[in-house]
Amino acid sequence: MHRRTFVRTGLVIGAAAVIAPRQLLAQTPSASPEATLLFPEGPLGEQAQWILAVANDGPGSIKVGEIEAHFHISYFEETSMPEVYQLLSDLQSAGITYEIDFSTFITTMDMPASNGRFIMIGSDGSETEVSIQIDRETGLIVGLYIGPVGGAATPEASPVN
Repeated sequence: MHRRTFVRTGLVIGAAAVIAPRQLLAQTPSASPEATLLFPEGPLGEQAQWILAVANDGPGSIKVGEIEAHFHISYFEETSMPEVYQLLSDLQSAGITYEIDFSTFITTMDMPASNGRFIMIGSDGSETEVSIQIDRETGLIVGLYIGPVGGAATPEASPVN
């Protein structure tokens, strides 16, 4: 499966998952100075913070220009702008607040990391997995999965150019 097509797997929110208590460290990227230090440095961390901010902004706040500013043009060769807009809108419309469980945040070893995966915990106890692949030259998203935990491929290092 090509990594850019992760968005086609859909978004599942609201599953009444019961989770064991976990240490949740950040509700929004600006929640505290300590929380922002836990995001990976570089574009991967910036894009993860953006995804969290989008999720917590509330219904109707995502703009097409914002999507264009965060996604590489090549992403739209296989995934349409309306599909991405719908995916992010569905995430917002759940009406819950998300926090990242930083104990689940894994990245590739390349520096700065170009792939990562983490779990967002909803205020209703639901778990949503996010996997992001970043273009190393532009820092823009070239692969994205938002959906049920365990549904994304393992992040891989991007080829070094």
